[in-house]
Amino acid sequence: MKDLLRRVIVSSISIPILICLLLFAFHPFFQYVVVAMIALLTGIAIWEYEQFAKAKGGQMILPVLIGLTVAVVFSFFVSVKNPVFTSLPLIVFFIGFLVLFALHFGEKDGAVVDLAVSSFGLLYIAVPMGMILGILYLPGVDGRWWIAYLLTVTKITDIGAYFAGSLWGRRKLAPAISPKKTIEGAIFGLGCAVFASWLFHFGSDYAGPFHLGTFEWVILGLILGAVGQFGDLSESLLKRDANKKDSNALPGLGGVLDAIDSLLFNATIIYIYLHFMKL
Repeated sequence: MKDLLRRVIVSSISIPILICLLLFAFHPFFQYVVVAMIALLTGIAIWEYEQFAKAKGGQMILPVLIGLTVAVVFSFFVSVKNPVFTSLPLIVFFIGFLVLFALHFGEKDGAVVDLAVSSFGLLYIAVPMGMILGILYLPGVDGRWWIAYLLTVTKITDIGAYFAGSLWGRRKLAPAISPKKTIEGAIFGLGCAVFASWLFHFGSDYAGPFHLGTFEWVILGLILGAVGQFGDLSESLLKRDANKKDSNALPGLGGVLDAIDSLLFNATIIYIYLHFMKL
């Protein structure tokens, strides 16, 4: 109950802040505040991930990795603001890859592991977080609605799975990495995702540029509901291997990586859908 109360308190503070960020996301000045907030959260998540790597003997050049993280996130913002820079995220990631290699030229022990964990951190955390900006500021759509859709469907899946698992859960979903998650909770969470997706479909006629057709709300709801839980389990795998209960010790939150784990893969899905299938 104490953990639930902390979560409620954190949510009551973070949700109004998130709504304000979305409402003013297109303001000429405030949009840079949004970019800075995403970059900050991503930097913290990278630091938390670095703690996992250290626990397993990996060594990362953290200041450089955080600098590359900010560059990757900002590159997605630039790429959707100016069509000339469409390929910028790929270029920045490639340059970052070269930089990581160059920084290890002076050592011959541990380079394989260090390069692997550093590159994976960028791909696992920085790129999907940058994609959130690629969704929000994508020309031709009101990205605020798509971000609201992404967050709502993903988080209602987490909430539904949590409560259903606590009340009715009997069969363990993945006991080796997440003992509290149950198959019953996962199924109910998937149902919550589809229901939330239907609500956005129902209201999309009144949402201006945002439209979610019948085929879209069913398929996307199922995919986001399933992949969001896969993302949660994926971070649990990293935590358990590093012998960590949470990615951080923030009251009622755990860590930033704990809060965004289910969003990382789902943001990638929405980004790909909007950039290569919807438009």
